[in-house]
Amino acid sequence: MMNVTKRSVLSVDLRNHGDSPHMNSHKYEDLTADILKLYEKLNIEKAYLVGHSMGGRASMSVSLLAPLKVAGLLIIDISPTSTARDFSEGLPTVLAAMKKVNFKKHKSIKEAKEEARKELENTINNELLLKAVLSNVKMKSDHTIGWACNLDILIRHFKYISSFPKSLRKKTYYGPTLFIGGQLSDYLPPDDLPSIREMFPRAVITYIPQTGHNIHVEDPKTFLELVIAFMKSQE
Repeated sequence: MMNVTKRSVLSVDLRNHGDSPHMNSHKYEDLTADILKLYEKLNIEKAYLVGHSMGGRASMSVSLLAPLKVAGLLIIDISPTSTARDFSEGLPTVLAAMKKVNFKKHKSIKEAKEEARKELENTINNELLLKAVLSNVKMKSDHTIGWACNLDILIRHFKYISSFPKSLRKKTYYGPTLFIGGQLSDYLPPDDLPSIREMFPRAVITYIPQTGHNIHVEDPKTFLELVIAFMKSQE
């Protein structure tokens, strides 16, 4: 679709998320291979990659393994060199709580979401995160209600999600790179900039005031302005 960026925009469900296939592995190398297959399928020679959190690390992986395919890199509130405690310890707790939700007695999506909310409210005290989690409740292909994401593999392979591959830390992407962080978030520490620039020499980090980890939801106007300005600066 075309939008205010005056560019075609493609939103990608990574494996084990959304409507994408459930696979038995979830490493950043896997995600990179999937994205490059999508490039091939759609005859994309080069594109800007925009990724938030895990999607940001997947985007970084593509740029490091296939740099000629990436016109520019926009990474939203995630670092390749350190991992916030909220990510490494908080998300496994959320996934475990999701696993305990029993959907068998519910006949409607609305009813299932209401029950899941009640069960998860004690674990997830962030309303934005809770809404994002509940958006995964759906009617599955076997006509049962459940989680759209592949919980079992995400739990089993979380160690690969929570750390950036060591093999990629020795690689370099020399293209234009913008890291956008939330001022109130600890996912992208300013102290990481020297180590980030070892992999991304042209990296610039900017922070959006009064925002947490989900900056594109909390302040979409400022976020979009930064994205458009970044792309225009490369023309």
